[in-house]
Amino acid sequence: MMKFLYVYRGGEVPENQSDQNIRELWEWLDRMKESGYEKVRFAGFGRKVVTQHAVTDYAGDLFGVSVIEADSLEEAIKLTSDWPELRYGGRIEIMEALDD
Repeated sequence: MMKFLYVYRGGEVPENQSDQNIRELWEWLDRMKESGYEKVRFAGFGRKVVTQHAVTDYAGDLFGVSVIEADSLEEAIKLTSDWPELRYGGRIEIMEALDD
C-alpha cells in the first residue's frame, strides 16, 4: 500500500446547501475511514498561519487534510470521484508520500 496526502479545498457552496453539504462531507470521510483508506484526519479547527513576525488566523480555502492508503495513485484519484464538494468547485490535491 502507498500513502497519499489529500488536501481538501472548499468551493462556493450556496448558503441554502451548506448544512447538507457539511453532513455529506462528514459521511464521505467516515466511509473512507470505515473502508480502511483514511488513516489520519485533520479538519476544520485550530488553523493558524505562522510567519517570522506573527501568528494569525488562517483565512484560505483549505479546510482539512487526510492521510490515505491506496494501492496506486490511480486508485487514490478514483476514491475522490464522489467527494461532495466537487459539485461546488471544491478540489482535492493529492501528494504521494516519500519512501522511508
